[in-house]
Amino acid sequence: MSRFSCLLWLEEVSSTQDFLKEREGLNCVVCAKKQTLGRGRYGRSWHSDEGGLYLSFALQEELKDEQTLPLVIALSVCQMLEDYGFLTSIKWVNDVYIMGKKVCGVLVEKLKNRSIVGIGINVNQKAFPQNLSATSMFLASGKEYSTVCVLLSLLDKIEKHLNILKEKGFKAFRDDIKRRLLFLDQEVIIHTKPPTLGILKDISEEGYLILLTAHGEKKIISGDITLRGIIG
Repeated sequence: MSRFSCLLWLEEVSSTQDFLKEREGLNCVVCAKKQTLGRGRYGRSWHSDEGGLYLSFALQEELKDEQTLPLVIALSVCQMLEDYGFLTSIKWVNDVYIMGKKVCGVLVEKLKNRSIVGIGINVNQKAFPQNLSATSMFLASGKEYSTVCVLLSLLDKIEKHLNILKEKGFKAFRDDIKRRLLFLDQEVIIHTKPPTLGILKDISEEGYLILLTAHGEKKIISGDITLRGIIG
């Protein structure tokens, strides 16, 4: 039986993440046309006007390498977009880019007995605030898309990938994700304290970045990544 046999569509919600977190027994994919308080990692605001696809779902099962879930979900989004003809890349650890701009963000929040997975995809938006380096499927192609078709295609990819992650772990996805890594073989800054500078060379079996620094190879467990000299 599919994990995603129940869909709940809302016109507007504060955030699909919070909606699910407040309803522990609800086992549905919660989708919204608009979010008033959409957010990403570190509580950052996610622009969530109409035209996008905003969804969350809960996972209560045991998965191998569960800490790599954001990357595996991002890969699912990439493959869905590639079916529509887009060239994609993954900005570690949870963003999907097309044409050098963000088109999707993934948020995984671990609770005591389940994980809540949130995904925001820019589908048919015609414009974004000037301070955002964002794009949509429409802006990248000039075509409008059915959000229902996008959703169903994405859930199909996620379903397959979760089954593989449960059986084989992250190693089954490592090569596919590495090929799509934004900034691969380029000099980057990881904005930790203190910042780490190096050349992005690989991704480990645990989903960590491997940087070639002045002091040798270093694994990066967390942090924001940008090209050297670029902020955002």
